[in-house]
Amino acid sequence: MNISFLKNIRDRIPEPLKYTAGKIFRNTLIRNSQFCKYYKLLENREVLDSGKVKDYQFSQLKQILIYSYQNVPYYHELFNKISFDPNKLSYFEQIEKIPFLTREIVSEKFHKLFSKRIVKGGYYVGKTGGSTGLPIKIIHDYDSIFKENAFIYYFRKKLGYRFDDKLATFRDVDIYKKYSKYNPMHNEMIFSPIKLSKITIKKYANEINEFKPHYLNGYLSTIWYFAKLFDEYQLKLNTNLKGIFLISESIDNTQRKYIEQFFNIKSATFYGHSERCVIAEEISPDRYRFDPYYGYSEQFSLGNNQYSIVGTGFLNYKMPFIRYKTDDVCSPADQFWNIFGKRNSTTGLIGYNDEFLSSSAFDLDEPIFKNITTYQFIQNKKGQADLLIIVNKNFFISEIEMIKKEIYSKTKGIIDINVKIVDQLLLTPAGKYQRYVSNLKED
Repeated sequence: MNISFLKNIRDRIPEPLKYTAGKIFRNTLIRNSQFCKYYKLLENREVLDSGKVKDYQFSQLKQILIYSYQNVPYYHELFNKISFDPNKLSYFEQIEKIPFLTREIVSEKFHKLFSKRIVKGGYYVGKTGGSTGLPIKIIHDYDSIFKENAFIYYFRKKLGYRFDDKLATFRDVDIYKKYSKYNPMHNEMIFSPIKLSKITIKKYANEINEFKPHYLNGYLSTIWYFAKLFDEYQLKLNTNLKGIFLISESIDNTQRKYIEQFFNIKSATFYGHSERCVIAEEISPDRYRFDPYYGYSEQFSLGNNQYSIVGTGFLNYKMPFIRYKTDDVCSPADQFWNIFGKRNSTTGLIGYNDEFLSSSAFDLDEPIFKNITTYQFIQNKKGQADLLIIVNKNFFISEIEMIKKEIYSKTKGIIDINVKIVDQLLLTPAGKYQRYVSNLKED
């Protein structure tokens, strides 16, 4: 059954029917052939020596390079230009001859970067959040969803996760007037980070206690704020939590320590991104290991013991990313790596009732914002903020009202956003860009 068809059904059927049909949706994931194949690969890897793991990684690297040369116009032209023959690849370092792929190249050469071959199961068009100022459009084949979920579910095993466990998830979704919605695919109740406040906390507590999740899952900033409100209003969770999974944000250790102590459970996280060319599991606090079955990762020196993360992904054959230079930075830590992402769990906006809208909870990635090149939030007063936007040549003034309506539908009663078109954004004295600028006094 086509996954896009299932997603449409999932999003349109009434909420009560989602519970009834939950097993059907769930089975499309955990019984999918690609999910099962990769999950089994990761389990079998546990008994392999490092040499065999490297052999597998090399075979996957060579396979994606040959495929890209044969089917993706951009790589066919590039490899010919630099006289690179992927069929003759005999060791990893040979790919260093290939120039880096960057966000700018992806944006400029988009129509040459996806495969001419029809991929089994179809594909969809996604978009990065653009946390550094340049969102990019990406085409993913649907099989890559199942492959990636195999890695994520495998990483969760560290905290005892089982396929039938339930999650209370805090992440950005199109909930609008509601506080939550059920996602049967992952057996999770998704809660809006934007609407969480001292006014709504009891409703959140009641819904979570009724759902009885085994794990909390989502943005660290939101789970931390949730715990702070629970503590302030002396609320209790009437469920036996087994752990917390943290996603999509850099880890603030003070916040992490607080939620682990408050709920008396451990948390786990991993590093990944929308481009799906590199993933890293956290082996111990602040120590990550890049997964060799997900892609081939390189660390390009920036000086001062810092390295740019470069990745070649193995999962997505519709739009392969080869030697993609991410915007994230890492540094050596014993035999592992510290990773410094761009999404900070401590930065965001403050609503009228002290709602915390983190940088992960409020990315402008819907189609309505397609003509915005980059943006920046400036907040000088609680419950109010300016959204500064730099627009492209296709932008029409009439889009301002559409943007205002879209933002208002999500933030009504929480925060008022004033949209302004500008020629340049505010920079720090050192000339650095910040997505969120807060001039509020710290509480």
